[in-house]
Amino acid sequence: MKYFLLLIFLPLFSFGQVTDQALTGLWVKVKAQMKDGSRIIDHYGCGMDFLKYNFGNDGYVIYSSGVLFEGYKLPYKLKGDSLVAGGAIYNVIGLANDTLKLSLFAPFGVQDKQIPVYYFVKTMEHNVHTAATFNAILKDSVYEATRELFPQCKGDLNGWMSEINTRYDKGSLKASFIVDKKGRVKNFTVLSLDSVSRSFAKIAGNGIGNLSWIPAKKNGVPVNSLVLITLKTGRRPYPGLGEMNTMSIEYPFISPAPYGKLSEEEVEAVRQTTDEAIKQSNNRNYDKALELLDQCLQVDNINLNAYYLKAFIHTNLGKKKEACADWSILAGLGQVEAIQNLAKFCKN
Repeated sequence: MKYFLLLIFLPLFSFGQVTDQALTGLWVKVKAQMKDGSRIIDHYGCGMDFLKYNFGNDGYVIYSSGVLFEGYKLPYKLKGDSLVAGGAIYNVIGLANDTLKLSLFAPFGVQDKQIPVYYFVKTMEHNVHTAATFNAILKDSVYEATRELFPQCKGDLNGWMSEINTRYDKGSLKASFIVDKKGRVKNFTVLSLDSVSRSFAKIAGNGIGNLSWIPAKKNGVPVNSLVLITLKTGRRPYPGLGEMNTMSIEYPFISPAPYGKLSEEEVEAVRQTTDEAIKQSNNRNYDKALELLDQCLQVDNINLNAYYLKAFIHTNLGKKKEACADWSILAGLGQVEAIQNLAKFCKN
Protein backbone atom coordinates (compact mmCIF):
# COMPACT_ATOMS: atom_id res chain seq x y z
CA MET A 1 0.00 0.00 0.00
CA LYS A 2 1.39 3.42 -0.92
CA TYR A 3 1.27 6.10 1.75
CA PHE A 4 1.82 9.80 1.20
CA LEU A 5 1.15 13.12 2.87
CA LEU A 6 -1.62 15.20 1.41
CA LEU A 7 0.22 18.45 0.83
CA ILE A 8 3.15 19.72 -1.22
CA PHE A 9 4.29 23.19 -0.29
CA LEU A 10 5.47 26.30 -2.11
CA PRO A 11 7.08 29.18 -0.18
CA LEU A 12 5.20 32.49 -0.09
CA PHE A 13 7.81 34.34 2.01
CA SER A 14 11.16 33.55 3.55
CA PHE A 15 12.06 33.15 7.20
CA GLY A 16 14.69 31.44 9.31
CA GLN A 17 15.56 27.83 8.69
CA VAL A 18 12.98 25.42 10.04
CA THR A 19 14.28 23.03 12.69
CA ASP A 20 13.04 19.61 13.76
CA GLN A 21 12.53 21.00 17.25
CA ALA A 22 10.28 23.82 15.99
CA LEU A 23 8.18 21.40 13.95
CA THR A 24 7.94 18.70 16.64
CA GLY A 25 4.43 18.33 18.05
CA LEU A 26 0.81 17.84 17.06
CA TRP A 27 -0.56 20.15 14.36
CA VAL A 28 -4.23 20.34 13.33
CA LYS A 29 -5.61 22.00 10.20
CA VAL A 30 -7.96 24.85 11.10
CA LYS A 31 -8.28 26.87 7.88
CA ALA A 32 -7.95 26.36 4.14
CA GLN A 33 -8.23 28.65 1.12
CA MET A 34 -6.67 29.26 -2.26
CA LYS A 35 -3.57 31.45 -2.52
CA ASP A 36 -5.59 34.34 -3.96
CA GLY A 37 -8.04 34.16 -1.05
CA SER A 38 -10.74 32.18 -2.85
CA ARG A 39 -12.73 29.48 -1.09
CA ILE A 40 -11.75 25.90 -1.84
CA ILE A 41 -14.72 24.27 -3.57
CA ASP A 42 -14.83 20.51 -4.06
CA HIS A 43 -16.75 17.38 -3.08
CA TYR A 44 -14.28 16.28 -0.40
CA GLY A 45 -14.74 18.80 2.42
CA CYS A 46 -13.61 22.00 0.66
CA GLY A 47 -10.20 21.80 2.27
CA MET A 48 -11.63 21.52 5.78
CA ASP A 49 -11.68 17.74 6.13
CA PHE A 50 -10.01 16.92 9.44
CA LEU A 51 -6.26 16.44 9.23
CA LYS A 52 -3.55 16.26 11.89
CA TYR A 53 0.23 15.74 11.76
CA ASN A 54 2.24 14.66 14.76
CA PHE A 55 5.93 15.29 14.08
CA GLY A 56 8.30 13.46 16.39
CA ASN A 57 11.93 14.20 17.15
CA ASP A 58 12.84 10.71 15.96
CA GLY A 59 12.47 11.46 12.25
CA TYR A 60 8.91 10.13 11.97
CA VAL A 61 5.54 11.83 11.50
CA ILE A 62 2.12 10.32 12.17
CA TYR A 63 -0.71 11.78 10.14
CA SER A 64 -4.39 10.99 10.45
CA SER A 65 -7.82 12.09 9.29
CA GLY A 66 -9.36 10.64 12.46
CA VAL A 67 -9.73 13.00 15.41
CA LEU A 68 -9.13 10.61 18.31
CA PHE A 69 -6.97 7.96 16.68
CA GLU A 70 -3.55 7.66 15.10
CA GLY A 71 -3.07 7.12 11.39
CA TYR A 72 0.02 6.28 9.31
CA LYS A 73 3.63 6.61 10.44
CA LEU A 74 6.10 7.93 7.88
CA PRO A 75 9.75 8.99 7.94
CA TYR A 76 10.39 12.68 7.42
CA LYS A 77 13.45 14.87 7.03
CA LEU A 78 14.00 18.60 7.13
CA LYS A 79 16.69 20.26 5.04
CA GLY A 80 16.60 24.01 5.17
CA ASP A 81 12.98 24.94 4.65
CA SER A 82 12.25 21.77 2.69
CA LEU A 83 10.41 18.84 4.21
CA VAL A 84 10.67 15.33 2.77
CA ALA A 85 7.98 12.99 4.07
CA GLY A 86 6.66 9.75 2.66
CA GLY A 87 8.41 10.23 -0.67
CA ALA A 88 7.02 13.74 -1.21
CA ILE A 89 8.95 17.02 -0.99
CA TYR A 90 7.44 20.01 0.85
CA ASN A 91 8.35 23.56 1.85
CA VAL A 92 7.23 25.12 5.11
CA ILE A 93 6.13 28.68 4.34
CA GLY A 94 5.24 30.05 7.78
CA LEU A 95 6.06 28.77 11.25
CA ALA A 96 5.58 30.38 14.66
CA ASN A 97 5.30 28.97 18.18
CA ASP A 98 1.84 27.49 17.60
CA THR A 99 0.92 28.29 13.98
CA LEU A 100 2.01 26.68 10.73
CA LYS A 101 1.19 27.76 7.16
CA LEU A 102 1.59 25.45 4.19
CA SER A 103 0.90 25.79 0.50
CA LEU A 104 0.30 23.09 -2.09
CA PHE A 105 3.14 22.93 -4.61
CA ALA A 106 2.28 23.95 -8.16
CA PRO A 107 4.34 23.98 -11.35
CA PHE A 108 5.37 27.31 -12.85
CA GLY A 109 2.48 29.13 -14.50
CA VAL A 110 -0.31 27.76 -12.29
CA GLN A 111 -2.58 30.60 -11.16
CA ASP A 112 -3.00 31.58 -7.51
CA LYS A 113 -6.69 30.62 -7.66
CA GLN A 114 -5.55 27.01 -8.20
CA ILE A 115 -3.04 26.77 -5.33
CA PRO A 116 -4.44 25.71 -1.92
CA VAL A 117 -3.04 27.18 1.29
CA TYR A 118 -3.53 25.44 4.65
CA TYR A 119 -3.24 26.77 8.18
CA PHE A 120 -2.44 24.58 11.21
CA VAL A 121 -2.25 25.20 14.95
CA LYS A 122 -0.14 23.35 17.48
CA THR A 123 -3.03 22.18 19.58
CA MET A 124 -1.19 21.14 22.73
CA GLU A 125 0.29 24.64 23.06
CA HIS A 126 -2.67 26.61 21.73
CA ASN A 127 -5.06 28.66 23.90
CA VAL A 128 -8.18 26.93 22.62
CA HIS A 129 -11.51 28.60 23.33
CA THR A 130 -14.19 26.03 24.15
CA ALA A 131 -17.14 25.65 26.50
CA ALA A 132 -16.41 24.31 29.99
CA THR A 133 -18.67 22.99 32.74
CA PHE A 134 -17.96 21.96 36.32
CA ASN A 135 -18.24 18.22 36.92
CA ALA A 136 -19.29 17.38 40.46
CA ILE A 137 -17.85 13.85 40.35
CA LEU A 138 -14.44 14.95 39.08
CA LYS A 139 -14.66 18.16 41.13
CA ASP A 140 -13.09 19.96 38.21
CA SER A 141 -13.86 21.70 34.92
CA VAL A 142 -14.53 19.61 31.83
CA TYR A 143 -13.95 21.15 28.37
CA GLU A 144 -15.98 20.20 25.30
CA ALA A 145 -13.82 18.57 22.65
CA THR A 146 -13.39 20.60 19.46
CA ARG A 147 -11.34 20.45 16.25
CA GLU A 148 -8.47 22.00 18.24
CA LEU A 149 -8.89 20.39 21.68
CA PHE A 150 -9.34 16.64 22.02
CA PRO A 151 -7.78 13.60 23.72
CA GLN A 152 -5.77 11.10 21.70
CA CYS A 153 -5.80 7.35 21.74
CA LYS A 154 -2.40 5.65 21.74
CA GLY A 155 -3.30 3.59 18.72
CA ASP A 156 -5.53 3.50 15.66
CA LEU A 157 -9.22 2.72 15.24
CA ASN A 158 -8.43 -0.98 14.79
CA GLY A 159 -7.42 -1.06 18.44
CA TRP A 160 -10.93 -0.14 19.54
CA MET A 161 -12.43 -2.58 17.06
CA SER A 162 -10.28 -5.36 18.53
CA GLU A 163 -11.71 -4.59 21.97
CA ILE A 164 -15.26 -5.08 20.63
CA ASN A 165 -14.84 -8.83 20.24
CA THR A 166 -18.29 -9.71 18.89
CA ARG A 167 -20.38 -9.63 15.74
CA TYR A 168 -21.25 -5.99 15.11
CA ASP A 169 -24.81 -4.74 15.03
CA LYS A 170 -25.72 -2.78 11.91
CA GLY A 171 -26.75 0.72 12.93
CA SER A 172 -25.50 3.68 14.92
CA LEU A 173 -25.27 5.03 18.41
CA LYS A 174 -24.60 8.48 19.82
CA ALA A 175 -22.53 8.59 22.97
CA SER A 176 -20.40 10.83 25.15
CA PHE A 177 -17.45 10.13 27.42
CA ILE A 178 -14.84 12.03 29.37
CA VAL A 179 -11.10 11.55 29.17
CA ASP A 180 -9.71 13.01 32.38
CA LYS A 181 -6.37 14.70 33.04
CA LYS A 182 -4.71 11.33 33.66
CA GLY A 183 -5.97 9.79 30.42
CA ARG A 184 -8.71 7.69 32.01
CA VAL A 185 -12.09 7.24 30.30
CA LYS A 186 -15.00 8.25 32.52
CA ASN A 187 -18.79 8.33 32.20
CA PHE A 188 -19.34 6.59 28.85
CA THR A 189 -22.99 7.49 28.25
CA VAL A 190 -25.24 6.25 25.45
CA LEU A 191 -27.34 9.19 24.25
CA SER A 192 -29.37 7.40 21.57
CA LEU A 193 -29.50 4.12 19.65
CA ASP A 194 -30.53 3.34 16.08
CA SER A 195 -30.78 -0.41 15.33
CA VAL A 196 -27.99 -1.09 17.83
CA SER A 197 -28.66 -3.13 20.97
CA ARG A 198 -27.84 -1.84 24.44
CA SER A 199 -25.65 -4.88 25.03
CA PHE A 200 -23.55 -4.03 21.96
CA ALA A 201 -23.36 -0.38 23.07
CA LYS A 202 -22.10 -1.53 26.48
CA ILE A 203 -19.38 -3.66 24.88
CA ALA A 204 -18.34 -0.68 22.73
CA GLY A 205 -18.18 1.54 25.81
CA ASN A 206 -16.11 -0.97 27.75
CA GLY A 207 -13.79 -1.30 24.76
CA ILE A 208 -13.01 2.39 24.53
CA GLY A 209 -12.35 2.42 28.26
CA ASN A 210 -9.71 -0.31 27.88
CA LEU A 211 -7.60 1.81 25.49
CA SER A 212 -4.69 4.00 26.52
CA TRP A 213 -5.31 7.75 26.18
CA ILE A 214 -3.36 10.99 26.14
CA PRO A 215 -5.48 13.76 27.72
CA ALA A 216 -6.36 16.94 25.85
CA LYS A 217 -4.15 19.91 26.65
CA LYS A 218 -4.87 23.63 26.86
CA ASN A 219 -1.83 25.92 26.89
CA GLY A 220 0.30 22.84 27.40
CA VAL A 221 -1.60 21.75 30.54
CA PRO A 222 -3.67 18.50 30.64
CA VAL A 223 -7.43 19.08 31.00
CA ASN A 224 -10.55 16.94 31.28
CA SER A 225 -12.39 16.76 27.96
CA LEU A 226 -15.92 15.70 27.02
CA VAL A 227 -16.15 13.94 23.65
CA LEU A 228 -19.38 13.50 21.67
CA ILE A 229 -19.40 10.87 18.92
CA THR A 230 -21.74 9.10 16.53
CA LEU A 231 -20.55 5.53 16.05
CA LYS A 232 -21.69 3.72 12.88
CA THR A 233 -21.18 -0.04 12.79
CA GLY A 234 -22.05 -2.92 10.51
CA ARG A 235 -20.68 -5.79 8.46
CA ARG A 236 -19.36 -5.96 4.93
CA PRO A 237 -18.40 -8.90 2.69
CA TYR A 238 -14.71 -9.23 1.80
CA PRO A 239 -13.59 -11.59 -0.98
CA GLY A 240 -12.21 -14.78 0.50
CA LEU A 241 -12.77 -13.66 4.09
CA GLY A 242 -16.54 -13.68 4.42
CA GLU A 243 -18.17 -10.84 6.35
CA MET A 244 -16.04 -8.44 8.37
CA ASN A 245 -17.01 -5.89 11.02
CA THR A 246 -16.97 -2.23 9.98
CA MET A 247 -16.86 0.94 12.05
CA SER A 248 -16.74 4.68 11.40
CA ILE A 249 -16.99 7.70 13.69
CA GLU A 250 -18.54 11.12 13.18
CA TYR A 251 -17.95 14.09 15.45
CA PRO A 252 -20.47 16.93 15.86
CA PHE A 253 -17.64 19.47 16.08
CA ILE A 254 -16.33 18.51 12.61
CA SER A 255 -18.59 20.02 9.95
CA PRO A 256 -19.67 17.58 7.23
CA ALA A 257 -18.69 18.24 3.62
CA PRO A 258 -21.10 20.88 2.28
CA TYR A 259 -21.38 19.24 -1.13
CA GLY A 260 -22.22 15.58 -1.73
CA LYS A 261 -19.62 13.26 -3.22
CA LEU A 262 -19.79 12.13 -6.83
CA SER A 263 -19.52 8.50 -7.84
CA GLU A 264 -16.48 7.30 -9.78
CA GLU A 265 -18.65 7.08 -12.88
CA GLU A 266 -19.86 10.67 -12.45
CA VAL A 267 -16.32 11.95 -11.91
CA GLU A 268 -15.13 10.25 -15.09
CA ALA A 269 -18.14 11.49 -17.10
CA VAL A 270 -17.52 15.08 -15.94
CA ARG A 271 -13.84 14.81 -16.83
CA GLN A 272 -14.51 13.50 -20.32
CA THR A 273 -17.26 16.06 -20.97
CA THR A 274 -15.09 18.95 -19.78
CA ASP A 275 -12.12 17.80 -21.88
CA GLU A 276 -14.34 17.63 -24.96
CA ALA A 277 -15.78 21.08 -24.18
CA ILE A 278 -12.24 22.51 -24.04
CA LYS A 279 -11.44 20.96 -27.43
CA GLN A 280 -14.62 22.37 -28.95
CA SER A 281 -13.86 25.81 -27.47
CA ASN A 282 -10.30 25.74 -28.82
CA ASN A 283 -11.79 24.98 -32.26
CA ARG A 284 -14.22 27.91 -31.78
CA ASN A 285 -17.21 25.55 -31.78
CA TYR A 286 -18.64 27.62 -28.96
CA ASP A 287 -22.25 26.47 -29.13
CA LYS A 288 -21.18 22.83 -28.83
CA ALA A 289 -18.78 23.70 -26.02
CA LEU A 290 -21.53 25.49 -24.07
CA GLU A 291 -23.85 22.54 -24.56
CA LEU A 292 -21.23 20.17 -23.15
CA LEU A 293 -20.49 22.46 -20.21
CA ASP A 294 -24.18 22.59 -19.31
CA GLN A 295 -24.22 18.78 -19.38
CA CYS A 296 -21.22 18.78 -17.05
CA LEU A 297 -22.90 21.18 -14.62
CA GLN A 298 -26.04 19.06 -14.51
CA VAL A 299 -23.88 16.37 -12.87
CA ASP A 300 -21.43 18.60 -10.99
CA ASN A 301 -22.98 21.99 -10.23
CA ILE A 302 -19.90 23.28 -8.36
CA ASN A 303 -17.44 22.64 -11.19
CA LEU A 304 -15.47 25.89 -11.18
CA ASN A 305 -13.62 25.14 -14.43
CA ALA A 306 -16.92 24.72 -16.26
CA TYR A 307 -18.25 28.06 -15.02
CA TYR A 308 -15.00 29.87 -15.86
CA LEU A 309 -14.94 28.37 -19.36
CA LYS A 310 -18.57 29.37 -19.89
CA ALA A 311 -17.72 32.94 -18.85
CA PHE A 312 -14.73 32.93 -21.21
CA ILE A 313 -16.85 31.74 -24.14
CA HIS A 314 -19.66 34.20 -23.42
CA THR A 315 -17.10 37.01 -23.26
CA ASN A 316 -15.65 35.99 -26.64
CA LEU A 317 -19.17 35.94 -28.08
CA GLY A 318 -19.85 39.43 -26.73
CA LYS A 319 -22.57 38.12 -24.41
CA LYS A 320 -21.87 40.31 -21.41
CA LYS A 321 -25.09 39.44 -19.56
CA GLU A 322 -24.40 35.71 -19.75
CA ALA A 323 -20.74 36.13 -18.73
CA CYS A 324 -21.80 38.23 -15.75
CA ALA A 325 -24.26 35.50 -14.77
CA ASP A 326 -21.42 32.95 -14.82
CA TRP A 327 -19.19 35.21 -12.72
CA SER A 328 -22.05 35.81 -10.31
CA ILE A 329 -22.33 32.08 -9.64
CA LEU A 330 -18.56 31.87 -9.13
CA ALA A 331 -18.63 34.90 -6.83
CA GLY A 332 -21.32 33.16 -4.78
CA LEU A 333 -18.86 30.27 -4.43
CA GLY A 334 -16.25 32.65 -3.03
CA GLN A 335 -13.99 32.96 -6.08
CA VAL A 336 -11.96 36.19 -5.90
CA GLU A 337 -11.27 36.52 -9.64
CA ALA A 338 -15.00 36.32 -10.39
CA ILE A 339 -15.77 38.92 -7.72
CA GLN A 340 -13.22 41.23 -9.33
CA ASN A 341 -14.66 40.63 -12.82
CA LEU A 342 -18.17 41.44 -11.58
CA ALA A 343 -16.96 44.73 -10.14
CA LYS A 344 -14.98 45.59 -13.28
CA PHE A 345 -17.30 44.51 -16.09
CA CYS A 346 -20.79 44.12 -14.65
CA LYS A 347 -21.53 47.39 -12.86
CA ASN A 348 -24.48 48.23 -15.09
